[in-house]
Amino acid sequence: MTFPALRAWAWRLVIAAWLATAPWAGARAQEAFTIGVLPNVSGRVIFANYQPMRDYFERELKRKVEIATAADFRAFNAATVRGDYQMVVTAANVGRVNQLDAKWAPLAIYEPQIPGLLVAAVDNADSAVAQLKGKSLAMANPQSLVALRGLQWLREQGLQAERDYKIVRAGNDDSLGTLVRSGEAPMAMMSMGEFRQIGEETRKSLRIVTEFARVPGFLVLSNPKLVSAEVQRLKALILQFPKSEDGKRFMALSGFANIRDVSSLELDPLDAFAEQTRAGLAPPR
Repeated sequence: MTFPALRAWAWRLVIAAWLATAPWAGARAQEAFTIGVLPNVSGRVIFANYQPMRDYFERELKRKVEIATAADFRAFNAATVRGDYQMVVTAANVGRVNQLDAKWAPLAIYEPQIPGLLVAAVDNADSAVAQLKGKSLAMANPQSLVALRGLQWLREQGLQAERDYKIVRAGNDDSLGTLVRSGEAPMAMMSMGEFRQIGEETRKSLRIVTEFARVPGFLVLSNPKLVSAEVQRLKALILQFPKSEDGKRFMALSGFANIRDVSSLELDPLDAFAEQTRAGLAPPR
């Protein structure tokens, strides 16, 4: 090989190496942008409801976008902390802990606030929480903010978990209804969203005893490894999303009303639930 040809060949190697490591290199462009969604309802429902958000971000980011979830709150939070997702939609208390402990950046919050419900069988006319004494309270997501606020509410009524009643965890929303109808648990604690996802026949056999609280909606947060420009871009996109046609489809499917900016003043009160949230998300011993 002549010297000019050797020099040209060497330059081609340099250019190829530079192209392979450039920020906009083809390999990176093909990486999927993953939005993690908390498994408060079934994966089937999540993937159906979040398809418009996937379409929107895929179009705006001009890259492949995937919606991901997990088997339960613990697994989802572990994946979040590992950095498996570039953006997450999660319970407000879980998101706050992610912010405090892992530097995830809050971008927005869902509206409206989430109603927390106490539910019983329709043929159970007793609405007194005292009927839980010596029995069980059913819930599907004990790490949720609805559950933590509900347990606090029951303490205010004079009932302490594990002293006055046991907590039995249901595998899914329909299982909650089954536990209540069977009498194994005279009452169940759930969000309005969980109640709506119970199968119609099972839901008809249940009644809402009371709405004990309304808690902040889901938080949207960005991965701490993203650079500032990427974070700002995501924030602008998620805040514009409700006004888009995809956003309107998402709201109609999911029942949410809006996604708006969130302030630190709104997040500070969640610190009261931080230790309980950390304990609930810790791996079982």
